[in-house]
Amino acid sequence: MNEDKKNYTLITLDENIEREPVYYYSRDHRLSRASSIVRDLNDGKLGKKSVVKNLFGSRGNVMTFILIIITSVMLSFVSKYSRTLTDVKLGGNTVKLSIQKDEETLNLDIIKQGPKTGNAYSGEVEIAVSPVIPKLNEGETSSLFFDRIYFTRAGYENFQVLLPFDFDKNEFILLLKTSDEQKSVKLRAKR
Repeated sequence: MNEDKKNYTLITLDENIEREPVYYYSRDHRLSRASSIVRDLNDGKLGKKSVVKNLFGSRGNVMTFILIIITSVMLSFVSKYSRTLTDVKLGGNTVKLSIQKDEETLNLDIIKQGPKTGNAYSGEVEIAVSPVIPKLNEGETSSLFFDRIYFTRAGYENFQVLLPFDFDKNEFILLLKTSDEQKSVKLRAKR
């Protein structure tokens, strides 16, 4: 086995030889192939982005912005037209009105809240309620319901009035009258 051994010599580089290092991936070469935005960023030419560029800089940002605007408009539209409570100022009091459908009955809920400071109306409040009928035939009259409640000087009061109308009625006109003023409201019944 010793006979088959080959002689190998070790070749060493002379340490005195000076040569430039070879860069296989030079920075200049990479930057020459990069986009103009990367080159500008490297040169320090790119400044701060503006709000407009952040909002409308890409198609995705524009679509997101439009989606937010459409959602906001839809929510405000739905909240405006599907409110179950209607606020009315009556004699300095804030009166919240709603008509609720419970099982086979219609209930008119009246919540009176007095002002934090100052005087507000206390006394008799007459109520008239009528269902909205789109078109009355000749000789036909709309049905009316009358009731009376009494506001006291208490800051908060809750009244509930049972309405004698058909359960299938959805829209009503409500009239509230005190000795000094009168307010009318159109309400939609909710479940």
